[in-house]
Amino acid sequence: MKTISQFILSIVCLISYSISHAKSPIVIKNPLKQQRFVIENQVITESSGLACSTRDKKILWTHNDSGHMPIIYALNNHGKDQDSYFIDGVESIDWEDMDAFEYQGRHYLLIADTGDNFRVLWEHRLFFVEEPSISQQPHPTLTPAWTIVFQFENGRSYDVEAAAVDEQRNKVVLLTKRHKPTLMFELPLKPEKLEQVLQAVKVAELPYITNPSAVDISPDGQIMSINTYRRIHRFSRKTPKEPWQYQYSLKYKPMFQPEAMCLSRDSKNYYVTSEKRFDLLKIKIK
Repeated sequence: MKTISQFILSIVCLISYSISHAKSPIVIKNPLKQQRFVIENQVITESSGLACSTRDKKILWTHNDSGHMPIIYALNNHGKDQDSYFIDGVESIDWEDMDAFEYQGRHYLLIADTGDNFRVLWEHRLFFVEEPSISQQPHPTLTPAWTIVFQFENGRSYDVEAAAVDEQRNKVVLLTKRHKPTLMFELPLKPEKLEQVLQAVKVAELPYITNPSAVDISPDGQIMSINTYRRIHRFSRKTPKEPWQYQYSLKYKPMFQPEAMCLSRDSKNYYVTSEKRFDLLKIKIK
């Protein structure tokens, strides 16, 4: 059986978005500090996406999995409820991930309606809403600034539960789940012709990343983090033109179905939430 020290060796690099390997990958089993908090809002029963706010370092955003209303929830980094926002004019078929990012001087949230457990959907949607300042008004409503409808270029259907914005390259990165090998696809962040159905382009294969449930790319584009159950795989690069280099795998405290993850904007802490449990784990790495 191949070990984690070998998992990067077989990554297939395609196009310009390549991923390279380190000679001696290191598994970090004990982060500097881990704290577990309870998510106060009991409506958040299946947190499947998580984003660290670009407006306020103490605010996190999340949403429920399929079968729920199109609502996003704000909580602080100790799990305390802050607000909730209904997204008008959209469906929640199977929301699976979130991201917070800045684009042209404004703050946005990405909501990835990309889940497809049985691989039967031909089209998926990405919703982009301006990140609001936390309001005192009950249950405000947001409208998407733009929406991307896309298919996969090879005509197949995939379950995607990991999506992130690469701010330095103005791209959206998507990782497939329940597929061997894990595939990485890309889309433009804001295409010129939004009325068209776009084609997500495959840019890499990651055969030893198994069932990714979340991905995050730091604002400076130097760190990519991929969450799998109980482990966060870290990659780094110095510039957006360089290939990703594997750093290490961070093993955190056991959680029930840890689906969602985000890296704080200062890259000092990870936050992980659990489906079916009201758990928020803060993992200090710096």
